[in-house]
Amino acid sequence: MEFLRTISIDQRIEIITVILSLLYVGLIAVNRRSGWWFGIAASLLSVWLFIRVNLLAESLLYVYYVVMGLYGYFHWKYGSKLNTNPPILVRSIRFHALAITISILLTIGLAQILDLLGSSNIYADAGSTVFSFLATWMVAQRILENWLYWVAIDAFSVWLYHSRELPIYAGLMAFYSLIAVVGFFIWLKQYRSQSTTSLASA
Repeated sequence: MEFLRTISIDQRIEIITVILSLLYVGLIAVNRRSGWWFGIAASLLSVWLFIRVNLLAESLLYVYYVVMGLYGYFHWKYGSKLNTNPPILVRSIRFHALAITISILLTIGLAQILDLLGSSNIYADAGSTVFSFLATWMVAQRILENWLYWVAIDAFSVWLYHSRELPIYAGLMAFYSLIAVVGFFIWLKQYRSQSTTSLASA
């Protein structure tokens, strides 16, 4: 209890968010739908925190995380009309090349807007935001390669959050990178399993 009295409100929010975020990414990595609710709660807290430290695009990103959290939960639960158990998908190199190119262009555009708003680290903030939008959508769609995007995004975010004096978030991002590697191999195993099952039933 004495420890809690010596830290700021922002640091308390960071700690709570870290706990919720770890529950989210851990549960998602092992394909547990309930993880989305922890992600939603962590994202709501993060919106407030990033506004306070003047990372405007990051705050917008976490609003998006709330929306995608709801979408992800219900998509994983109900699937589509044709498939109530959405499979893990693998996309082509062409798909990823196009996605990355569009994301870079959006990063440049968003950076100009952030510059007008007086945000900090405009290209870094914009880039992490745009690519996180893309990777989160890929998680909700159950695209395997989302984890590879997260390895890069989380590693970059370590520097970004450290530069804004958010050491707990920076540490969380470093841990996220490791979890993303684990998540990739868990999903890869399931992808291969479902592919084998599909061939056997064909």
